[in-house]
Amino acid sequence: MSLLTFEDFRPGETRTYGDYLIDEGELLAFSAAYDAQPFHLDAEAAKDTILGGLAASGWQVCSALMRMMIDSWLGESSVLAGIGIEDNRWLAPVRAGDRLTATTTTLEKSDLRSRPGAGIVKVQTSLRNQDGREVMTQTISNLFARRTPLAEALAGAPRRSAPNAQDAAPSERIDDPLGAMPEDFARARVGAFAELGETLFTAELIRDYALKYDPAPFHIDEEAGKAHLLGAMSAAGLHTASCWMSHFIETRRRLAGGELASRASPGFRDMLWRRPVLLGDRIAFSTQVIAKRETSKPGVGLITSRNRGVNQRGELVIDFVAAVFAPVAPA
Repeated sequence: MSLLTFEDFRPGETRTYGDYLIDEGELLAFSAAYDAQPFHLDAEAAKDTILGGLAASGWQVCSALMRMMIDSWLGESSVLAGIGIEDNRWLAPVRAGDRLTATTTTLEKSDLRSRPGAGIVKVQTSLRNQDGREVMTQTISNLFARRTPLAEALAGAPRRSAPNAQDAAPSERIDDPLGAMPEDFARARVGAFAELGETLFTAELIRDYALKYDPAPFHIDEEAGKAHLLGAMSAAGLHTASCWMSHFIETRRRLAGGELASRASPGFRDMLWRRPVLLGDRIAFSTQVIAKRETSKPGVGLITSRNRGVNQRGELVIDFVAAVFAPVAPA
């Protein structure tokens, strides 16, 4: 099979693939590590929640899609790195025993003049369960190596610009963890900020996630990482995001005094992996409320936050906007 390079992608083309089984044991293990909410861990406790039963973490569903892509077509490509996820929507619960299939459409290609040997490809994916129900959509951009250097490829061709995610409007920082991570809509405070904790990215931690969901050589082997363009073994982008989630949940638990109510999310957007997370990096995570509004569903509000991870050198490595549903008390 020939290697899929930047030149091989065609806007409008589609790829349908996958038969990914959501194993209950892996669902529980992922949830315990990264998203320890009752509706991801306890079937009985999940019955009366918004998900109506035990369901996989949305971050696990994203990770499963990455593994599906790698096993089907991304693993046989010249992909160099992920740029970011422009939009990700969780549309329906994914249960233990579900089998997932995906259809990925190439949206656009962008020449990258700062790196003549590579270009950016944006794709959109629809993920469905065995009943044909759409459970998630995702728009993501990746960097792919080219067969032909950019100078030759652009002879007489129009210039294209690389896509840029829209940054959320900045808010005044108010150090108020309870306002940043409230258990109810009324307590949420626009501008409220909370430090969430740190993760040290060891070889074992990086490798354990990568073997399950993103087994690129530079995520698994230290020598392969040194030979990669990043120069060291690195964590998968969605692994970094999942670590943010683990700290978000643990901080919520601590602020709530140990009892934790499940809170569902419709998705996230504008996720940018601004710098690689390399072996030995220590990433400090944070969250800040940037908006809140009541929804059309009675008793349910939506809280939107800006979320970040910064390494030990003070460099921003991940940045995204997420939303979570919260109960609104009756007037």
